[in-house]
Amino acid sequence: MFKNKTQSVLLLFVAVNLFGFLAQKGFLATSLKINFLLVVNAMLMLMYFVNAIRIKQVDKTNPNAMIRSVMMGTLLKMVVFVSVAMVYTTQVKVPVGIPTLMTSMGLYLFYTWLEIKGEVYKK
Repeated sequence: MFKNKTQSVLLLFVAVNLFGFLAQKGFLATSLKINFLLVVNAMLMLMYFVNAIRIKQVDKTNPNAMIRSVMMGTLLKMVVFVSVAMVYTTQVKVPVGIPTLMTSMGLYLFYTWLEIKGEVYKK
């Protein structure tokens, strides 16, 4: 269904997971909370596919519906991102840290950019 349209997103997902695997094994020295980043990465990937499926069902001839759908997807992704961050910090009781949150926010922005730039919104 999304054969050629999600290659860049899948590449990003694999790259972040490879980075996490190398950092957990001690090959990369980092001060980031790798488990948190891997959870955020998986959540963003799932949200990408949920938004892609939702966008496929929108009438692309109606510009208002397209804009509402894109804005709803972005808002939904942000709410889920903030919720996961709050649940993680309250459950783990370990401070996540500003570098980890900023890296996660960068992943959020990059996934959103790829989603909007990508072929998902084209006919």
